[in-house]
Amino acid sequence: MRVRMIVWICELIVAPISAGINLRLLDQLGGSICLLRATTRYNPRQIVIGKTLRITDTHVAHYREHGFTIIENFLTSQELDGAHVEIERFIPGWLDYAANPQGPKPPGWDQPSLSRRNTRFPFAGDQMNSITLHPELRRFAAINAGHDDLFCEQGHFTYKCRGHAADMDQTMHLDYMNHTLVYPPANKYRQTAYLIYFTDVDEGLAPTAVCSKQHYPEKILWPTGYDRDQRPELYNNEVKATVPAGSVLAYSMRTFHRGTAFQKDGARIGAFITYAPKNCPWLGIVGWPEQGVRKSFRIWIERASVAERELLGFPAPGHDYWTEETLAGVAARFPEMDLDPYRV
Repeated sequence: MRVRMIVWICELIVAPISAGINLRLLDQLGGSICLLRATTRYNPRQIVIGKTLRITDTHVAHYREHGFTIIENFLTSQELDGAHVEIERFIPGWLDYAANPQGPKPPGWDQPSLSRRNTRFPFAGDQMNSITLHPELRRFAAINAGHDDLFCEQGHFTYKCRGHAADMDQTMHLDYMNHTLVYPPANKYRQTAYLIYFTDVDEGLAPTAVCSKQHYPEKILWPTGYDRDQRPELYNNEVKATVPAGSVLAYSMRTFHRGTAFQKDGARIGAFITYAPKNCPWLGIVGWPEQGVRKSFRIWIERASVAERELLGFPAPGHDYWTEETLAGVAARFPEMDLDPYRV
């Protein structure tokens, strides 16, 4: 049975249908949503921005098959221009240098990037905040998770140029080490990560490289990083996100990817945004999982009591997080940890 609802999200039109996911979107998505009337269930694929979906079924299918998708020109020209105004206030001179790398480099270009704690959402500007909480990003994350009970667990700037402290060839890696206390299963606890590019990215401007999950079919994804000589197939089959400004790379915590080094003068400016299921205190880069990359944290987790782990948000024994897959994944990540209490 077709149902009707009215939602204002700028020019957002929602056409609900009876078969779908119950999206409780209505807690200020980007500060520009007002519910007038709603019935219960609708399909997130029916959210339309303007006249067409920005993230299409083709993008969804590619993400499911490969673990990532690239959405070119995701932002409108008005959104991109508005973001540029705010970025210029935040990191003066970087956009000018990105547009004209023959000109002078921005002040402080050779200093490490500002701490993530100083570059996080909420930003001092409405446009960047609206982009972080964009309804299309939430819709796509809801499709991936199979439900809409989500929160935005990450939103921060990233910027670098040739010779900058962040200008490097990274190893192929997974991001879950500092996004979860445990292991990312392929079920309702899926997190969806985005990298939005505010400048053009070509082959020489440090494009993100990503590898299809078709090239790492193992059931348990551990270790989370490999050098080229350890897993050459990850590097030989990488796809580089060479895109125009305003585009998006979407990927999962189970997707191998890496940053690449600049091959010419220029700058790359973007933002990392991640959505995760709500009420899962073991998820989120702004919480305890951010420390998950530290050896000392691994040692503590392995030695802690069940009650001590729970104080940090670790899923308790008996929680439906625990499955054959997650027990194996956590055992791989924390080999000295006693998992017997969780095998109930």
